[in-house]
Amino acid sequence: MKSFFKYLLVLLSGFVILFLLLFLVISSLGSSEPAVPDEAYLDISLSGTLPDYAPSDPFQELTQSKALSLQSLRDVLEKAAVDERIHAVVIHFNFPQLGLAQVEELREAIRRYRESGKKIYAQIPMGFTRDYLVAAACDSVFMPETANLFLTGISSEVTHYKDLLEKIGVEAEYVHAGTYKTAPEQYTRSSSSDAQKEVLNRILDQVFDGILEMVATSRGLSRERVNELINRVSGFTGEMALEAGLIDAARPLRVLTDRFEDGGWQKISARQYARIPVSSLGIRNKERIAVIEVQGVIAGGSNSNDPFLGTVAGSDDIIRDIRKAAKSRTTKAIILRIDSPGGSAIHSDAIYEAVKRAAEEKPVIATIGDYGASGGYYVALAADTIVANSLSLVGSIGVFAGKFSLNGLNKKVGIGIDRISRGENAALFSTNSRWSATERKLMQGLIDKFYQYFVQITASHRRLSFEQADDVARGRVWSGVDGLEKKLLDARGTFYAAVDIAKQKAGIAPETSVRLAYFPREKKLFAELFSFMSQAGQILNLWENPLEKLVRNYQNKTLLIVPYKISWQ
Repeated sequence: MKSFFKYLLVLLSGFVILFLLLFLVISSLGSSEPAVPDEAYLDISLSGTLPDYAPSDPFQELTQSKALSLQSLRDVLEKAAVDERIHAVVIHFNFPQLGLAQVEELREAIRRYRESGKKIYAQIPMGFTRDYLVAAACDSVFMPETANLFLTGISSEVTHYKDLLEKIGVEAEYVHAGTYKTAPEQYTRSSSSDAQKEVLNRILDQVFDGILEMVATSRGLSRERVNELINRVSGFTGEMALEAGLIDAARPLRVLTDRFEDGGWQKISARQYARIPVSSLGIRNKERIAVIEVQGVIAGGSNSNDPFLGTVAGSDDIIRDIRKAAKSRTTKAIILRIDSPGGSAIHSDAIYEAVKRAAEEKPVIATIGDYGASGGYYVALAADTIVANSLSLVGSIGVFAGKFSLNGLNKKVGIGIDRISRGENAALFSTNSRWSATERKLMQGLIDKFYQYFVQITASHRRLSFEQADDVARGRVWSGVDGLEKKLLDARGTFYAAVDIAKQKAGIAPETSVRLAYFPREKKLFAELFSFMSQAGQILNLWENPLEKLVRNYQNKTLLIVPYKISWQ
């Protein structure tokens, strides 16, 4: 059986080599910039998840299928505002999965585009609260008469797995520092603790208040009227939305674009337009500011995508980029762009140290997207200034470590384990036993010490006493609104606010259109191929117990991670 899989892996390797040769040939032919019509409108289609930033990907470049990111949307709107060939922008909403802070970022990008005097239109075939909040920032919102719009507010659902794990013979146990460090609860409790409910209720109150304010401001309605529409109506047809003042016209979606095209305007998609260099339009061609991305769960190694963790912020890549930007003579400042719920404590600390050293060379501004919590907040502490959106989730200054025991599961499926050991704590990392009293004491002591250190560096960087820092720590997650009040932040604002602060700190005139150099610049083709082959090898390694292997990777790791994520419609 092993020989078969080895031959299959060799076959896959040969296929990858052929694919590489094909890539080199086609990429040499298809690297030219797209032509922009003299009379055009920009067509933006928002659908699916929207990463904060997407580095150049050799495979996507090959197929010209690179997805839009928040960064590329900012760029295309900034270019369209000054490009005389672009007369208007149309945004189509096809169920984008936007985060809370992403909504604020897009609304600000739209506001800045509208300052050019050009029009931007939103078209909604069917929409939900988050779609509408972005659409409402446009000049006009259109829906078909029979389409549906749902403004239902926001809710939180926390899934707990304790009872399920018990049924299959898996036991989870954790130690933590911080009353509100409740991430392990989904494995150790059947329902949320009072601490978790307290934090979630506070955050949901602020998010709902933000929804009322955004709709009221954009549509010229009172907050009381918006609240009534959400709670008393919730679901609207296009005709009902028009009567309520939520949209500007109820008509077929093609009417607007047909009118543009009848007038001689040609469509150019945002994906095509994103390939036009910003500097070709006379903007962002002055002083240089580096933007270092910290996206996803913080871990060691390289930036990657993990089947269980999702997007991974690899400390090796991030530290390399920070050092490169700090040493660059042409880079005047560094923006640390964070969208991370945290992760490994040791790798968060490694990034923190790199940021701290970089801040000795030039200004470093941390700007937080949806999440800058736990390890994500830890790495931001070394920056000169921390900026976050009102609805960003920040803080979660706490730490935990946990362990899964598969002993019960092994017995259920007929696997017997004999252990012979020396040393009282030799089974500390075993996947076949719970912690002993001394092992648990050992882990709690390590966790408490790291928590004390986390609170101390928070106090030092945020100019608080230890007692003040501990009071806002304890694992609690704060919104950007409360984060500023609690002195965890220096300012509330979007990415653009961070750019303005970076220019000020670097002595660059406010009106200067700075050149933003994003890191990582691109995914390495050979690294992508190696990652693909490595994952293929792991998948083919079927004779190793996959559950035991997964659990072993997370046993007794000191983790700085936010207790939950908020998803919404």
